[in-house]
Amino acid sequence: MGRAVIQAAISAGLHPVPVSFSCAEESGQTVEVCGKEIKLHGPSGRESILASVVDEYPNLIVVDYTVPDVVNEWI
Repeated sequence: MGRAVIQAAISAGLHPVPVSFSCAEESGQTVEVCGKEIKLHGPSGRESILASVVDEYPNLIVVDYTVPDVVNEWI
């Protein structure tokens, strides 16, 4: 589903931010979607990473497909 949203965004002329959050096991990996490389980050450090992304991309739109590992400690 995430890939389809990125494809639709690119088709609409938007520019996806090359950052995504995932589970700890996938942290540090890079995935390619529609020719764009997107770096995956795990749960640790997510607040500081998100803050730096918002600073760099102030008009950011966030799409949340929650991975349980990312939010379980908040429950």
